[in-house]
Amino acid sequence: MSNHKLVSVADGQTHVSSTDCDDIDVKKFRCTKHNKDFEFYCQEDDALFCSKCAVTSHTKCENIVDIQSMDGHSGCDKLKNELFAAINSTSQVTELLDDADSRLSDDIRALSDKLKDMKARFIQIFDDFTDEILTHASVYSKSTKDDLAKKKIKCETQIQSMKKTVKTLDSIMSAGTPAEQFITERRMLDDVHNAVKDSTSIHEELSRIDIHCLFEDQVKKFKSKLESEFNSESFNIIYSLPSPSKLEFVRAIELKATSDNLKEPLYTGLSFLPDNRLVAVDNMNTKCLIYDVNLNVKNSYKLPNEYPYCVAAVSDDEIVVTSGGKYRLDFLNVSKTNELTVNRTCEMNAQYYSISMMNNENYVVSTIDHIKPFRIVSMSGDETDFNIKTSSKKYPVGTNYCTFICDREIVVQTDTDEDKIYIYNIESGENVMVKDKLVKSPCGVAVGPYDHVFVGSSSTKCLVEITPGGRVLSSHQVDMKFPRFIAISKDKKLLAVSNSATKSGRKVSLYKIA
Repeated sequence: MSNHKLVSVADGQTHVSSTDCDDIDVKKFRCTKHNKDFEFYCQEDDALFCSKCAVTSHTKCENIVDIQSMDGHSGCDKLKNELFAAINSTSQVTELLDDADSRLSDDIRALSDKLKDMKARFIQIFDDFTDEILTHASVYSKSTKDDLAKKKIKCETQIQSMKKTVKTLDSIMSAGTPAEQFITERRMLDDVHNAVKDSTSIHEELSRIDIHCLFEDQVKKFKSKLESEFNSESFNIIYSLPSPSKLEFVRAIELKATSDNLKEPLYTGLSFLPDNRLVAVDNMNTKCLIYDVNLNVKNSYKLPNEYPYCVAAVSDDEIVVTSGGKYRLDFLNVSKTNELTVNRTCEMNAQYYSISMMNNENYVVSTIDHIKPFRIVSMSGDETDFNIKTSSKKYPVGTNYCTFICDREIVVQTDTDEDKIYIYNIESGENVMVKDKLVKSPCGVAVGPYDHVFVGSSSTKCLVEITPGGRVLSSHQVDMKFPRFIAISKDKKLLAVSNSATKSGRKVSLYKIA
């Protein structure tokens, strides 16, 4: 029985056996050197040992304790918590790896479409080059032909003159007297020599003509376009794990009541135009404003409907504004000189708050007091619902925001009252609910680099960055109380945020995204 551990059935103690857990190795509870139970612990050597080891190896050690007097439960609990933390951290890595794998697959699949687009672009560039060359050649051809025609007329005139002189000489030679012939020879000698000289000169001039057409400028432009359009970066597929972005503060402006703004402005809607001009909707003063990239206001326009909410850039020169005064969407034209004019209005059957582009034909809008938290609205004003299961909770004004991740067919929706963020995959119908200590009173949401979403965490003075899979990456502190409304530029390099603080604490801040 030397390799067995014998215990008394009467001592009332519970012992670990192989039946308690298949992963427990009973040998770990015994001294491998003497095959005896561990009885002591040496604090100096940080070692467990049996009674025989105490006599042979630890006679000089002073800090020895009987392990029966030790409580290892708290220590085991600490180890368990450390393992749980490590498991959670490693699970995050596996999710990040899955996300990177998904993005890599998407990039590879998109390569074919990218090549087709590049082929079409190349053909277009070559067609433009061809048109330019042919136009240039046509202009050159006309100019050259006109010059050749003039030279030909000169030659023909010279030939006619010389033929006339020959005819005169023939007449004098056949019918004139010797004296007349001599006089003619003397009088026409210089004319004939000059005519021969002119003929020789014309011949030499024509022999030196090198008719060619130069296309150097056109070729240089063609090469430049090819280099800019088809550089190696066009084919780069970057395989990297998603990491938090960095926000670099650029500038902030305070929003205050003025003679033009009787009420303290409240910007409930922000959106970047493709050229990085910022559009802002002032809910309190019913205005739409245009800012340049340095947050200098370029124009202010009085909107036609009360209580405008949010705004989205439709194209280079058009925006759409949601409204609380009436169930409608207002489409406005924005000129290069920052002039704003109403193009058209679509009457709605429901009231909408936030709005973002879904594709070239539709938007995704968050609802107010509706059984669906978000819906689809077309350019023409048709309203439809997604074919996915969502909460039927009805949201009051300002408690429900959403955005759309175009490349992934994902809707991200925030629930301000319950501190939750929902991520819905439209294709699979699956959804993820995000609830984190960093996310408090989540409000506005926008899509940034790598399809990460930035959410305004109103109660924590920060913007929370989340992966499309629902992993909270980090939080970014901002220089304002209650950040609520976010916009990110089309090139994902600029972020604007406004807040809902009271007592003259409202502002708009601009950040660069790295």
